Amino acid sequence: MRHSRKMFAVAPIVAATLIGGALPASAQITVFDPSNYAQNVLTAARALEQINNQIRSLENEAEVLSRMDQNLTPLNATLSPNLQRTLGQIQIQIRTGDGIALSLGGTQANYGQMYPASASATLTSDQALQNAINRWNEAYQALQRSALTEGAIGDSVTTDTGLLATAMTNSRTAVGALQATQAGNELQGLGVKQSLALQSLIAAHARAETADHARDLATEDEARQRFKSFLGDGPAYAASQ
Repeated sequence: MRHSRKMFAVAPIVAATLIGGALPASAQITVFDPSNYAQNVLTAARALEQINNQIRSLENEAEVLSRMDQNLTPLNATLSPNLQRTLGQIQIQIRTGDGIALSLGGTQANYGQMYPASASATLTSDQALQNAINRWNEAYQALQRSALTEGAIGDSVTTDTGLLATAMTNSRTAVGALQATQAGNELQGLGVKQSLALQSLIAAHARAETADHARDLATEDEARQRFKSFLGDGPAYAASQ
């Protein structure tokens, strides 16, 4: 009897085990693990944060690249050709004329001949007259050179006014470091051009004054020599009583 009772007691357990093992997978109960779920959510949040950080980093890099592109954008045009052209016109006037060239070499080669330190003791009237004509021509050429240089600089003022407006606009509307630097260089170039023009004018005007003063000195020395030659070494002429 005891053996039969044990069999009856074990039978339901075995049957339940067999029935449970025979159930399909879809009918099995899923066990929810809160700690595992929380860990998965935290991992997903961290991954999302990393993705957002990468996106922000790419956006910053794109902005930097955009700024670099702007900083490397050059000006569409330059004032250099206009500055060189106006300076060239001024230099042409500096070299205009048949007088002594406004250069160191030309001055060294011709100044002493045109304005000797002392007049020759054998100077004749014809030579004195020719020297006076040559020096008058030199003074005229020097004054003409100065006047033409003044005219060329006067003409360039109108051009420079337009160039200045363009340079200021380029500086004000510069979109990057390169354009701003180039616009600043353009303004400096305009200032250098005007400085060179002023130096040319001063040189031409000073040459005209030099030629005029040298002519006066040479004429005075020749007149003194001619008067000395007229008197000679004998006694001065005395009227008869």
